[in-house]
Amino acid sequence: MKYDLIIDKLSGHDTSGKVGKISKKTGDFINPGDVIFIIESGKGTMKYISKYKGVLEQLSITEGDIIKKNQIIGKLEGEFVQEVGTAKAQSSSPQGSPKASYSFGLAKPVQKDYEVDVAIVGGGPGGYVSAIRAAQGNKKVLIIEEDRLGGTCLNHGCIPTKALVSSVDVLEKIRHAESFGLEAQEVKFSLEKIMNRKSEVVNTLVSGIEHLMDTHQIEYIKGKAEVEDSETLVVKNKSIEATIKFKKLIIAAGAKPFILPMEGADNEDLLTSQDLLELTEVPSSLTIIGGGVIGMEFAFIYSALGSKVNVVEFFPQILNTMDEDVVEIIRSSAIQKGIHLYEGASASSIRSALDGTKIIEMKEDNQSKYIISEKVAMAVGRKANLGALDLEKLKVELNEKRNGIKVDSYMRTSNPTIYAIGDITNIIQLAHIASHQGIVAADHINGFENKMCYDLVPSAIFTSPEVGHVGLTEKDAKSQGLNYIIGKFPLMANGKAQAMGEVEGFVKLIADKETRKILGGTIVGIHATDMISSISNIMASGMTIDQGAHVIYAHPTTAESIHEALLSLDNRGIHFG
Repeated sequence: MKYDLIIDKLSGHDTSGKVGKISKKTGDFINPGDVIFIIESGKGTMKYISKYKGVLEQLSITEGDIIKKNQIIGKLEGEFVQEVGTAKAQSSSPQGSPKASYSFGLAKPVQKDYEVDVAIVGGGPGGYVSAIRAAQGNKKVLIIEEDRLGGTCLNHGCIPTKALVSSVDVLEKIRHAESFGLEAQEVKFSLEKIMNRKSEVVNTLVSGIEHLMDTHQIEYIKGKAEVEDSETLVVKNKSIEATIKFKKLIIAAGAKPFILPMEGADNEDLLTSQDLLELTEVPSSLTIIGGGVIGMEFAFIYSALGSKVNVVEFFPQILNTMDEDVVEIIRSSAIQKGIHLYEGASASSIRSALDGTKIIEMKEDNQSKYIISEKVAMAVGRKANLGALDLEKLKVELNEKRNGIKVDSYMRTSNPTIYAIGDITNIIQLAHIASHQGIVAADHINGFENKMCYDLVPSAIFTSPEVGHVGLTEKDAKSQGLNYIIGKFPLMANGKAQAMGEVEGFVKLIADKETRKILGGTIVGIHATDMISSISNIMASGMTIDQGAHVIYAHPTTAESIHEALLSLDNRGIHFG
């Protein structure tokens, strides 16, 4: 039967788009799930995917053409298999005029066999980066992702959280417009629209990754990978049953939220960080168990949206790995915004009252205390998805603590043909670590001796204000008995920070007194997460204090505070004594 191909969907609410890379041509035989071409629009990129089996009779578009919604862009002869992707077809008469739309049930999945150089399980920031890097080395690559490309970071973590942080930042600026000489009416917000914007940001970036897979000719299968043997994977979904023979395998299966084994932890109302990104209403009150990075970021977000927020932290201070002077800035800001902090407190149970509210019992100063709130969220870290694959069949061993896959400096597992990267190794659970590990693994597969090093891992905390850190903290230097000096410069003495009305925080540098090299740096305040890379580069280059201080910083910028901190290491600061 002949069918017209119609553009029935574009990114977001766009009504037109531009034809990107075309993967198929007239006369090609096409299977369900094949990408025919890419559609680019203001909302991102998306694939025009086949849902039929047959021959492409006509494709009346070229790369760069502008296409519109409901436009007919080609014809095919064959049969429908199922509804997938964005292609919509209508039955045509011999003269080519459409007669009617059809809805089709599920057909038997297509059997397909693959033989690849590199198979990758997991499409997060480790998986998709390693896929691209391996493909750049002319390897035939296939990536398998059970959910969506981008993994937890892009879909349920880093990016959506930062989208919410950005909305909240605008909201707070409007609320304090008077301090800038502006008058604003009563500020209103729509959580639905905030969440929709967050989803648009995520969808745009996911589409971008899908486009990168096509650009680098990386096969992508959506589904759960299962191990057949140490050289073979099987993936089954509604449209395909695939058998993948691989020469090398990269496991990038990530991690999931850790839930404390406490009474009430199995309550279906208990929220995780992923749930906090999907709420449709702002809770009147919210208790977050865990005052680390994830917990504190959400505390500031929901407090700004009007929720009464409590944070219960087991360790003596929130953001426990940071120095006390850093934490004091965040603590003061949180308290000022109405966030109630319970540091050195241990949550022991969660119970539901008759009206549905939650009663959280905690131990503080050896006394039982109780918090009542509408919602409870747990943010106490993440655990590796070690059950994602049959590691025994793959001959892959766990580390000594048995909480992650054991790897060497090239990211190889105990099976030399298999690599593991990202959260599933449980070395450092950060997206940028996963990406770098992915590059190291792919480089090794491509024949390059590029070892993984964890000496200069930056961290970015999107509280209010932000925190950026790299290298040693002061308490690290002290515990190691190092002979160190400190340089510290407050943002209140920086001209750009004053002009922006963002004077909270400081730049703090730790240096070795003898070698005069920077051991670590922390920035608290506006643009902290962006500026920390400057300190990383100083440390990576091996610059001494003197060499770093001779670099010229643009004025007026907040980055000048780094220069002042360098000078302050020798008590030679210009704008603060």
